[in-house]
Amino acid sequence: MRNKITFLVFLMMLLVMGSFLLTSCDNTDDGSYVAPVTLYEKIGGKWILNTVTQTDESTSKTMDLTSLFDFNSLVINLNTDAKGEPTTFTVDGTAPAILPVSGTWKMENAFVNSDGSSATILLNDQVRLTVTSLPGSKQVLEFKFTRKFNGKAFVSYTYNLGQETAALDGSNN
Repeated sequence: MRNKITFLVFLMMLLVMGSFLLTSCDNTDDGSYVAPVTLYEKIGGKWILNTVTQTDESTSKTMDLTSLFDFNSLVINLNTDAKGEPTTFTVDGTAPAILPVSGTWKMENAFVNSDGSSATILLNDQVRLTVTSLPGSKQVLEFKFTRKFNGKAFVSYTYNLGQETAALDGSNN
């Protein structure tokens, strides 16, 4: 009886392994190659400020600056070329110039970081913006600009922006 059960288990395992061998030979055509999506594709475009919050990094106290100092007029254009590579940026509006108002931009890494760390936008190869929320199902970009003294953060500004679409501005570009 025990030999019969052992033989049946062996036979079942042999059938299962055989079915794996037969299905692994299938060569599925997935279509032509498509380059992976870069962060430039998600982040490039015209972004309109939703909110800006100032944080005192030593006490963690926050202050909403959106309606103060005319921040609600802030628009950031992160321009890309025909290949989707980053080129120039402009910051428009009458808000105080906390960020550079124009120059070049790029990502520290064009793809999502494999270690799970935050993406970083570099303005003019000097100013680092830590991305805290990437556009996905909601077209919202959020980044944090931190000011430091002797390597220690003392104040940060968190910008929450919505992407302007052709439907909103009436253009076809």
